[in-house]
Amino acid sequence: MIFKKLVLFLMFLVLTGCGEVTTGGGTQTETVTVTLSGTVTYDSIPYKSTTSAGLDYNNIVKRNVRGAKVTVENSSGTTLGTTTTDENGFYSLSVTGTSVRVRVFAQMYKAASSNQSSWDFQVKDNTNSAKPIYVINGTYANLGENSSQTRNLHASSGWGGSSYTSTRAAAPFSILDVVYQSVQKVLTADENIVFPALDIFWSTENREATISTSHYSSSEVALYILGKENADTDEYDSAVLAHEWGHYYEDKFSRSDSIGGSHSHGDMLDIRVAFGEGFATAWGGLITGTQYYQDSGGDGQQKTLVSVDLDDGGSTQNEGWFSEASIYHMIYDIYDTNDDTGDTLSLPFASLHNLLIDAQKNTAAFTSIFSYITALKAQNPTKLTEIDAITNNEGIAPISDIYGANRTNRAVNANPLYTDVSVGASATLFPNYSVASQRNKYVLGEYNFVKFTVPTERSYTVTVNGTVGTNLSFLVFKEGSKSISLASSSGNSISDSGTLSVGDYRMYISDSNRLNASTLTVTLN
Repeated sequence: MIFKKLVLFLMFLVLTGCGEVTTGGGTQTETVTVTLSGTVTYDSIPYKSTTSAGLDYNNIVKRNVRGAKVTVENSSGTTLGTTTTDENGFYSLSVTGTSVRVRVFAQMYKAASSNQSSWDFQVKDNTNSAKPIYVINGTYANLGENSSQTRNLHASSGWGGSSYTSTRAAAPFSILDVVYQSVQKVLTADENIVFPALDIFWSTENREATISTSHYSSSEVALYILGKENADTDEYDSAVLAHEWGHYYEDKFSRSDSIGGSHSHGDMLDIRVAFGEGFATAWGGLITGTQYYQDSGGDGQQKTLVSVDLDDGGSTQNEGWFSEASIYHMIYDIYDTNDDTGDTLSLPFASLHNLLIDAQKNTAAFTSIFSYITALKAQNPTKLTEIDAITNNEGIAPISDIYGANRTNRAVNANPLYTDVSVGASATLFPNYSVASQRNKYVLGEYNFVKFTVPTERSYTVTVNGTVGTNLSFLVFKEGSKSISLASSSGNSISDSGTLSVGDYRMYISDSNRLNASTLTVTLN
């Protein structure tokens, strides 16, 4: 049985940490001012290999806690000073008092300031109603009579040899370190960027039954991370953590039209889902500096549930523009420093960042590999041959526009990807649910895309008529916006009217009944 010593104190979840205090032999006689300094570390558990062997508890590595909030408080609970650990896990601050302790929070915080970067990332316990931040505490000790004092803290893994037998204090700081790496990478592209606050919820009780899987919630602006022993723990799966943080980054700085959802490796996905998931996986490799995406789990965390090589382009099952794997192979190849089959590009990270926050964010089409590659070509006009070679390596013909025109890899006849409709006219669509009917709403063919241009601002009506037996719905969006312009649902004949401003619009239509051999007619008046 796992023994947990968790104490709720002032809305913080206290984790058992090892504190080392060097007082220099002084004896406390009165209030003094002392410079406290030290190094904060945590246990990091590596993988045994790149295949299926799981975590290697025999080779635990001590790593620095970087960018974490550190406070010093007296015995009354009053905070006497606050600072942040540096890249070496080192902290230093001067305090005045008698007996104090050092506290290290699983939080990265930099206050907002004009024209400067800022952030607030907190690792919390979602299974506690107060949702406290994880923290490790040093012991109370006299400041002594010397002008300086060393106090080191360490967060242990809690591993007892064959299972976790004490508090898993290191886990929140392992998670926080991936956030630190992500932030540092983004700062290389924009040193004054302002990160929206993000909560990261982890618990030893987080399992499939409680949070489904590790995921990003855009509505909460929060990550949920698995932590259930002998099932699936993700706190040491750096690529998984970076993947989820990548969803946050894409959502807050770029634009994601992905509808998300459960799917399997090799599925032919909706283009929005394929890009969103593929981008996040590639991000994980680019941030952590490894080409392997791994996910540990099972009894004793001795299995690698997923292990893929991000640099192994051209080896994908069901490769193409609808494949998550093809997407992450391509994005990783574009920005990694290795040249291999079909890949001679090594673009800087700033190129990726600038593309995402501008062209991809404002594309008139749904976000996909087509909008991404089109923007990449516009950004790098002298690299068109190299870019085409990378897409060709995944069975994708040269991409020439944001809508995916001229596809040679049709896949369930999903061609054209977008149907055009003009003002005062109608267009006919022939849905193909041969993939969607066997899987779920996240795969190719479930949604049918339409695009149109509004030349004059006025009231317009969009009508969709389907074969008897269909149960239709549609949503209309303008250019780079995620706000819904028009919407309707329920029945085989639906419509909505409203004032539309001049510009390009995108639309998707779905049939919850997935009626095969159906016909859809879209009219714009």
